[in-house]
Amino acid sequence: MKVFNVLIIALMLVAGSALAGEKVADTQNAVPTLSTLGVLSGTLDENSPTYNRIFGGSVSLECASEVSDSSIDGMYFGLFCIEVSNSDPIELIVDPAATLLNDTVMTIYCDPFDPGAPDANIVSYDDDGGEGLLSAFVVADGITLTPGNMYYVVLSTFGAGDDDDMGAFAINTSDNVTECGTVATEASNWDSLKAIYR
Repeated sequence: MKVFNVLIIALMLVAGSALAGEKVADTQNAVPTLSTLGVLSGTLDENSPTYNRIFGGSVSLECASEVSDSSIDGMYFGLFCIEVSNSDPIELIVDPAATLLNDTVMTIYCDPFDPGAPDANIVSYDDDGGEGLLSAFVVADGITLTPGNMYYVVLSTFGAGDDDDMGAFAINTSDNVTECGTVATEASNWDSLKAIYR
């Protein structure tokens, strides 16, 4: 009985403080913090998948960049599924301090990416846009992706058949680039989040 009385008194104190105008958190306009990845990293080695690398092309926001066959086949590649949190231009820059590869190629694909058809669904291709022979897409390239859509970033080396084809790499990303499944919707508010659990 004593425990019951203590619980009643505690509830009355909480209710009384709320009625007295105690300030509570404003959750009506809360916006979730966007998840940011910051770095896409991996290693190219004999266990990596391979594809026949393409060459050239320009930026096509309609996923139709015209490219050609590079005649370099069987390239090891790293693959990342990305999304964006807004339609600002993106950056993807191979980090020279964290990359053991000497000469990289990076391509952005719309969904789906098929390694058997490496010339399809391409947003953009880059060979030496970064430091030295490393790849980079920078804000000046004007690549704006659509929030809610999935895209694929493919990184490989330029050539095939030498020791520089394998090793660790890191791609630094702009804040609006995240791994697939981690983007919060900018328009979400507390009411829409509560509706998920009703």
